[in-house]
Amino acid sequence: MSGEVMAQLPEELMKEIEYWAEREKVDKSTLLTKIMEEGLNVWKMNKALEMYRLQKVTLWKAAEIAGVSLAEMLAELPKRKIIFQYDLDELREDLEYARSK
Repeated sequence: MSGEVMAQLPEELMKEIEYWAEREKVDKSTLLTKIMEEGLNVWKMNKALEMYRLQKVTLWKAAEIAGVSLAEMLAELPKRKIIFQYDLDELREDLEYARSK
């Protein structure tokens, strides 16, 4: 596999990409890669926080899923109006997880 992804984008979206690629003085492929990386990071953060909010993962695990530090994840909670939840079972799980690293 070459790592290439082919996608058909709507004309209006392609015009936006061309506009910004020109302004940023990069080729369209470079710009699309940057946009996708930024979008994926936002998506992972949203997904991880949703999993945490639904108590499917600990905050530690959510931070790992999002690819950020525990401190960064903690800082996101009030921004998203998510209540910090932590109990003894989660502490045990986090300790086991930390020991495995």
